[in-house]
Amino acid sequence: MPAWLEILLNLSGYAGFVAIARRGTSCPPAPAGDRACGDQR
Repeated sequence: MPAWLEILLNLSGYAGFVAIARRGTSCPPAPAGDRACGDQR
């Protein structure tokens, strides 16, 4: 396998990993009324 093809595969794999990681953290924060403070639940 040519070196340029290995580099291209590595870069595309890294870009895919970053895209999946960014998409996984896009959930909205909980509303202020739903947050627990200290021992309150």
